[in-house]
Amino acid sequence: MKFYNVAFMLLGSTVISTAYADQTVTTEIEKLKSEIAELRQMLLIQQISETHRETKQDQKLPTVNKWQSKSGAEISLYGFIRGDVAYQFEGAKGMFNSINSVALEGDPNKKSTEDRLDSTLTTTRIGLDFKAPIQNADIGGKVELDFRGGSDKDTVRLRHVYMTYNNWLIGQTTSTFLSTETSPEMLDFNTPLGGGTTRTPMVRYTDKLNNNTQYFVALEKGNDENRLPAATAKLSHKFAEGAGLVTARGLLQEVRVRDLDDETELGWGIGLGVNYKPVNQLILNANYSHVSGDNKFLLATSDNKRYIQHGNNIELIDFDAFTLGATYKFAPQIRSTLGYGSVIYDGNNANGNDHLQQGWLNVMYNPVKPITFGMEYVYGKRETVEGKTGNDNRIEIMAKYDF
Repeated sequence: MKFYNVAFMLLGSTVISTAYADQTVTTEIEKLKSEIAELRQMLLIQQISETHRETKQDQKLPTVNKWQSKSGAEISLYGFIRGDVAYQFEGAKGMFNSINSVALEGDPNKKSTEDRLDSTLTTTRIGLDFKAPIQNADIGGKVELDFRGGSDKDTVRLRHVYMTYNNWLIGQTTSTFLSTETSPEMLDFNTPLGGGTTRTPMVRYTDKLNNNTQYFVALEKGNDENRLPAATAKLSHKFAEGAGLVTARGLLQEVRVRDLDDETELGWGIGLGVNYKPVNQLILNANYSHVSGDNKFLLATSDNKRYIQHGNNIELIDFDAFTLGATYKFAPQIRSTLGYGSVIYDGNNANGNDHLQQGWLNVMYNPVKPITFGMEYVYGKRETVEGKTGNDNRIEIMAKYDF
């Protein structure tokens, strides 16, 4: 472009110096100058266009797995393929977190839970999200499954299956009383002690108080003996500038005992959770729950009775559950979590648990975005009302590909 400028400028100078008196020549010079300006503008536009095209080609745009059904609904596919390998020095019969049922000292079957190697791909997950184009209505749905169903844990299991209509949800999903969004990261598939991932059939209503505050109220399926559904509620508030959130939860339900002429008591629960990021590299999580008369919603409580029987009367069993954790990002691809969880019973049946506790340390590595490798060490202890103890001591390795 500089060569053309010099050539045209020299030509123009020569003509101007020899033709001041000739008006025709002057007109041609002005026309030539105009053409030079147009040529410059064309070259500049071409250069900008080529630069923009090269930049777009260099960008790695994410692909989205989306389709459209015959009726026009938008369908999104997601999920992951995951493999787990665990070496258990001592613990429970299952591969994943079962601190409530680890073998006790003196148990003749304890040897079957020691020095055992397990592996599985059953935690692999597949899901579909639906969104329907209905005028003046927001209609959607979800179907998500894994392969942890059945007594042998190798058949298809529905995790989430529900539909939504504006603010309403009908179907099965994670209980409103739980707060997975404030739970510290644990590689173990069963989630940390002190929290939970129980999914229940429900009808739920959701709305916002403002841009940062949202509430949920629901009727959910409780214990099989109960005649009435459990009432649950949650309030979630986001901190400014993406610094985390805090949740407050509540639970009310009937505790019914069929063997005692349908004796009933009012079971209840409260919960608080926080996820806070003081700096970009550090995430702090904490969950606390106090529950009376329930053995369904929180992890490691399912094999415990909900009440103590005194003749023809019942006394509800209370417990406190909490989880603490800190996740630190050493680099964009490497993070690590140190966590601790506990469940403490306030009175229990003679053969029930009195205190469960567990700590873990993991490292997660993402060499590229869709692939995660992880390693975790878990140590826990179970103590019963009778004073018997058992330990959970294991290492787990995980590889996952998200799609």
